[in-house]
Amino acid sequence: MNVFERFVGVRYLKARKRHRWLNVTTWISVSGVAVGVMALVVVLSVMNGFGNDLKSKILAFRSHILIQGPNFEPMTVPSDFAQSLRLHHENIEEVMPYLEREMIVKSKNLSSGVIYKGIPESKIHWERMDSSRRPKILLGRELAVALNASLGDEIEIISPLETTGPLGTLPKMKKYTLAGFIETGVYEYDTKLAYVTLAEAQRFLEYESNQVDGFELWLSDIHQVSAVAKALSSLPQDIPHRVRSFQELNRALFDALRLEKLAMFVILSFVILVAALNMITTLTRLVLEKKKEVAILKTMGAQNKHVLMIFLFQGLWIGLIGLIVGLLGSAVVLWGLNTFELIRLPEIYYNTTVPIDVDWIHVVGVSALAFFVTLLSSLYPAYQASRLHPLEGILN
Repeated sequence: MNVFERFVGVRYLKARKRHRWLNVTTWISVSGVAVGVMALVVVLSVMNGFGNDLKSKILAFRSHILIQGPNFEPMTVPSDFAQSLRLHHENIEEVMPYLEREMIVKSKNLSSGVIYKGIPESKIHWERMDSSRRPKILLGRELAVALNASLGDEIEIISPLETTGPLGTLPKMKKYTLAGFIETGVYEYDTKLAYVTLAEAQRFLEYESNQVDGFELWLSDIHQVSAVAKALSSLPQDIPHRVRSFQELNRALFDALRLEKLAMFVILSFVILVAALNMITTLTRLVLEKKKEVAILKTMGAQNKHVLMIFLFQGLWIGLIGLIVGLLGSAVVLWGLNTFELIRLPEIYYNTTVPIDVDWIHVVGVSALAFFVTLLSSLYPAYQASRLHPLEGILN
């Protein structure tokens, strides 16, 4: 595109007094592109923020890799099994055995379903130490609130396992003392979890001391999860096991987040498409208004390609201005959301404000989409202008 084509293109964008409507429709086109770009960047950044925030909370609490027995059966392992796992791959930073069962928890006259989990005592922080002979238990903060339970209260765990006594077959029950709370930052976990020591869980579930439900592994490099999981899958099968990564364990959640992000991208992209249709109308009207000028240019020696580039430049100029305004607008909106806490979130999200994470790949993708759509929108009017016969323009 040479200087002549750019100069004429800019001049054509400046409507004469009797065609002020062209200026209005031009700025409507610019505004449409700007709003579409701004909406896409802001929404994708907020959704990235929610997704990454949720992922970080899950990984701060749940393991990166899980090793379980086949069909959820107990694993019988030697005492040095955890250490052998650490030595199996250099990225394995921590290994923790656990037991886990779905139970019913009862406090006073209130009850709820609970995930009863036994972990090494070294991993448990007791907030209350007392002389009670009852074993201690931790409850999720939201679960304790739902049960109206306070530190030191008696907590009863009811197992679906049956025990035979003088009165016949009854569910197995045990009483604990509430000695602390679990706060993960994920509402689903804080309403369902209960922790006891691994030894206590083994006694209650009648496991041997070398029996566990599985091992939780944390890695030094989260990006190596797939490689480590694949390496662990090749462990000797003298101890039957299966390996699952956190992506697999939370596949439904992460797939839902990706699908939601894609749906929002597609829906908001229609804003840019509507702006593109308006741009086609604007440029087509401009071509009709400039018929005589185009005819004069052609009689003076301008070629079809010159006329094509003149009108193509106008479309790209509209798109570029809209893109820049949209990016600047999104930066202002995101800065405002992050700085002034314009939107307050309910307590269920464990965040006071909307989390924001700008992914520059998304920004580049949105910019490329806007540029590509405006380019396509400019082609038809520009092509029609380039085919205009000089005689037709002069006679009309």
